[in-house]
Amino acid sequence: MVRDALRLSPLLYSIVMRTYFPVILSVVALAACGGPKVSKQKSGAIIEASPAFKRTKLVYVPRVIAIPSDGITSSTATREGEALTIVQIASVDPVVAVLRARGQVTIEDFVSAVPGSEVIPAKPTEDSTVTDTTKFKKDTTKSPKDSTKQQGDTVKKHVAVPPPRLDEPRTSPPPTPPLAQAWTHTLRVTPRPQIISSSDLAPDDGEDNPESPRVAYGGRPIPRTPGWQLSVGTREFIRTLDVASYTPSHGEPPGEVQVDFLWRWKSTKTGAPFDTESGEYQSLPSDVQQAAVSGAVLINTSLPHWSRATLAREGTGWKVTSVDWAYGDDKPHSW
Repeated sequence: MVRDALRLSPLLYSIVMRTYFPVILSVVALAACGGPKVSKQKSGAIIEASPAFKRTKLVYVPRVIAIPSDGITSSTATREGEALTIVQIASVDPVVAVLRARGQVTIEDFVSAVPGSEVIPAKPTEDSTVTDTTKFKKDTTKSPKDSTKQQGDTVKKHVAVPPPRLDEPRTSPPPTPPLAQAWTHTLRVTPRPQIISSSDLAPDDGEDNPESPRVAYGGRPIPRTPGWQLSVGTREFIRTLDVASYTPSHGEPPGEVQVDFLWRWKSTKTGAPFDTESGEYQSLPSDVQQAAVSGAVLINTSLPHWSRATLAREGTGWKVTSVDWAYGDDKPHSW
């Protein structure tokens, strides 16, 4: 019936073909090539503007670190209560050690005797003479110089002056004698004004950034009180390598195109000590550098990274649905 109407009206046929034929060709073309590809330039701008790309590299600065006596290697710090060195602090928390070495934070080291530690009593004074009827508590031991009282001995003996309390925190080193068998350390960390005024430092709400998770430095969890999170690096887009059509399989992220691109880290104002290319990092003690490497708290501003982003249409535009940041780490390539 329509065909007959078109035959009867050549003018109507001409109008229909001019109106709908281009649309039909477009639909056929889209079906043949899998849909329009976003350009390299536009895909780069979309990736740069995405929340995933804008997410910074974070390190966490605790307010308080409670280090048990066996939380560090055996040393005078654990045996005699001396203050921890910067290397010992780095083995427990490299972030705090790096910031302390660069004068960005101050550290107060409080030490206290381990509950139940045996204590060497203070040497008795000459004028403290009473009949020996006093007993040491279970958590103390007699001095090696103590003599055994003979049966029928009526000579008065010196009594040790009670030692000072050991269960009260104080700054290192503690008074001697007595010496405890082991000491615990409590570090109180305070940022200096120059880092507090920086926009890179923010209160720590205790939640992990998925790309900058908290780690148990040294493989052992040590109690920490959340304090601040410090942004040490932002991403800098270099260029788009390729844009390809994408059909997700089961379990893969949704999207329609995949974009390979290059980017690199750029250190923040306060993040230079965590940049392996900076003089501030390279001047740190080698043991502190190694602890920072092991703790994965560093960035390298000279090394490009090859990553792959998946994009999907959203209305008339595009959005990033996922990014594989380590995509090119194990692939041979030249920049």
